[in-house]
Amino acid sequence: MNRFTFIMLSAIAVCLCIFPATATLNLNSIVISPPGEAVAPGTAMNVSADIEIIPSGATTFTSSHTLVLSTGLEEARWNVVVYVNGIQGAVIPQTGNYVFVNGFLLSYPTNRDVSVKVALGGMAPIASGESQFTIFQMQELNNENQAVGGSVQIITRNLTTPPTTVSTPPTTVPPTVPTTTKAPLPAVLVVTALVLGGIFAYKRG
Repeated sequence: MNRFTFIMLSAIAVCLCIFPATATLNLNSIVISPPGEAVAPGTAMNVSADIEIIPSGATTFTSSHTLVLSTGLEEARWNVVVYVNGIQGAVIPQTGNYVFVNGFLLSYPTNRDVSVKVALGGMAPIASGESQFTIFQMQELNNENQAVGGSVQIITRNLTTPPTTVSTPPTTVPPTVPTTTKAPLPAVLVVTALVLGGIFAYKRG
């Protein structure tokens, strides 16, 4: 090995240490319930997905990097499981909008098959003020908390807005004026008046 070749190989090795090759993250087997591109605010939702990690360097994933999963669902509940050669490894239950998976849990020799299974449940935003929300997002952050190029993948859904109802003012009904009717004279008074009139006429005659 000549001096020039040695220097080139050394430079490449140093670059690999300073700028470690990043893995490729493939998002597969995505199932979203309920299906459809639009959901009503407050709808209960579930998401499941597999993240396949394809190594690009000496290990499956750079140990100093972080896999970040996030969602815009309210009351989010996560269950994140790392699989190595199909065998369950680290289990990360979490609540909230973010899950941080340490790169150490994903970093293995390249002859290992590493994947991450994600189960997420929550509720579509109720008062976000937006017409669209992020149901699932993943990205790889380097050791400076910067997103690694090409690692960001986002799944969004639209929020349906309830129809605007126009209230009809109540119809005002004018008050009913009761009709006054004269009560008929009792029959006894009529008969008494006739008898008295007859007696009075008899006396005059």
